[in-house]
Amino acid sequence: MSAPTSQTRDMMDGQGGLLLGPHRYMLIRPDALMGLFARLPLAERGAAFDAIAASVRENGAKSAASYAGMGLAEAERLIRTIMDTAPQLGWGKWSLTYDENGLDLSLHNSPFVAGFGPSEHPVCAPVCGMLEAICTQIFGKSGSAVETACASQAVQGQSKKHKCQFRVNA
Repeated sequence: MSAPTSQTRDMMDGQGGLLLGPHRYMLIRPDALMGLFARLPLAERGAAFDAIAASVRENGAKSAASYAGMGLAEAERLIRTIMDTAPQLGWGKWSLTYDENGLDLSLHNSPFVAGFGPSEHPVCAPVCGMLEAICTQIFGKSGSAVETACASQAVQGQSKKHKCQFRVNA
């Protein structure tokens, strides 16, 4: 293990916590987190992915709300902040766009794909939860995010380089 980067040191609170603004974060290996899902029987994974998406939606809304104001007028600023922050937090590189009907995301180097590996089903449920939180922030109403393409389903050995695609309709 190497010494923390200056960015990580700036986030340290001196009491064992990492803070970005008022929100506490933690570092965890993607394979440790996603190993939980991989170890579940296939019949139970869907419910577990739904649960983490709901938790991220609920708690991610708190982060999104602190980055910018509500509504379409603040959408550009919120999206720019999220695209800048996501890779700093290890969530991959986000290319997020919106129109009057919802949001589209292309995600490169998903930590959830890196942690889970090849799969017959999409594995980026936490991203869906975050997109739903962002949708509520921008449009003032909930939406349902769908991962339309997941790099975990790509050819083995290339999954980290492929992108995941998402759509959330407001």
